[in-house]
Amino acid sequence: MEKEYKLVIFDMDGTFLDSRGEGDIAHEWAYEAFRKTLSLYGINLTIEEMNNLFLAPLHSDGEEGVRRFCDRFDLDCEDFWSRRERGVIEAKIEAMRNGEIKLCKGSEAVIKYLSKKSYLAVVSDSQQECVDYAVEHFNLKPYFKIWYGRRSELECLTNRKPNPFYINKVLSGLSMSKREAILVDDSLVGVLAAKRAGIESVFIYNGEREVRDNYKPTFLVKDIGELRRIL
Repeated sequence: MEKEYKLVIFDMDGTFLDSRGEGDIAHEWAYEAFRKTLSLYGINLTIEEMNNLFLAPLHSDGEEGVRRFCDRFDLDCEDFWSRRERGVIEAKIEAMRNGEIKLCKGSEAVIKYLSKKSYLAVVSDSQQECVDYAVEHFNLKPYFKIWYGRRSELECLTNRKPNPFYINKVLSGLSMSKREAILVDDSLVGVLAAKRAGIESVFIYNGEREVRDNYKPTFLVKDIGELRRIL
C-alpha cells in the first residue's frame, strides 16, 4: 500500500511556475532587471559576467558572495542589494502579469487534485512578494494552506535551501510531524533541504543534472504530472 502524506510542500520556480520566460535566453527578464540596477552605478556587464561575478557567488556563498561583488565594484552593499531586490521583484511580477511567466504545464490540475488529499504549502527561495503575487495571480490560494518566500534583507539569504528553515516553519505552522510531509522540488538543494529537515522528497529531474548518492530523493519524476502516480 502506498504511503499517504498529510502535507505536500511545493517549491515554486521550475516546479509549478515556469519562470524561464519565452525568450531564447532563460530568465532574460531577470537579467534585464539586473542590467538596469547595474546601470544606476555605471556598470555594464555581459550575461556571462553577471553569471560568473554575481550569480555564482550569490548561490554558493549567499551574503558573503554579494559582499565580494560589491567590494569588487566599490558599491554600498546594503544600497545595492535593496535596489537589486526591488528590481527583480518588480520585473518578475510584471513577467507574470504580462504572461511571460506561466504555470508549468499541468501543474494547476495536479495541485487541485492533491489539495483534496493533503494539505499543500509552498516553500520558495523567491522573494515573499513574488510568491504572494504568484499564488494570487494564478488563483492558487484555495489550494495552499500556507506559502513562504524568503525575506529580502541581505542577511536572510542564509535561510535559503538547503537550509530547512522554511520547511520547518511550515511543519510548525501546520502542526505536522516530519513523517507526514514530503517536499516536491526541481533542485537538488531542495532535496538536500528536505533531507536536513527529516522529511521525504520528490525530485523533478529534467535530465540535465546528475543525482549524486548523498542527495537520494525518495522519488524521481520527469514532470509535475507524475505526482498523481506517487502521491
